[in-house]
Amino acid sequence: MDPLAFVDAELDALDRQGRFRWLRRMEGPHGPVMTVDGRRAILLASSNYLGLATHPRVVAAAAEVAARYGCSVGASRLIAGNHDLYRELEDRLAALKGTEAALVFSTGYMANLGVLATLVGPDDVVFSDALNHASIIDGIRLSRAAVAVFPHNDPAALEDLLRAHQHRRRRLVVVDAVFSMDGDVAPLPDLVAVARRWGALLATPSTAATGSSASIS
Repeated sequence: MDPLAFVDAELDALDRQGRFRWLRRMEGPHGPVMTVDGRRAILLASSNYLGLATHPRVVAAAAEVAARYGCSVGASRLIAGNHDLYRELEDRLAALKGTEAALVFSTGYMANLGVLATLVGPDDVVFSDALNHASIIDGIRLSRAAVAVFPHNDPAALEDLLRAHQHRRRRLVVVDAVFSMDGDVAPLPDLVAVARRWGALLATPSTAATGSSASIS
């Protein structure tokens, strides 16, 4: 019996359900119009909102850095890959945001895993907006904290849940600052006020395919 026979059966089942996914072939620079699977198409699924992926100054800076540092740091930042370029970028970001420090992750997904799993653990509870990005949900799962989901952009429902979970060691509210799949904006002033009334932390990752900026208050 072939131990991998289940793979074809699973793929066939996904295909019948309309859930089979594949990688499209993208050609050329990332812009509003690209060649997709051999055809010219308008690209509406990109997170390159400001067109910076092909901006001449960004491209020139990337080429300069590649010439100076090469194409790999060779190791993790904790071992032997913490080059001065990272420190310069983080110092500038901290100054821009008016914070004590900043920490750069290589992707938005990794930022959400690292930040959320660090802030809370098994004895804590996370209050998660019902439409939070999948990367936020994965970060919450990795933390092993309890989860309380509140209706989308509903500060009143969040307050009810915070009241019901007063006994928890640490409480963290997590919402997308901008919900990238729907375009909604979180009512942050109201959510901050509710979190502060109940002594909870508030994390607002702004998620996208290309990155994430997580603020904590």
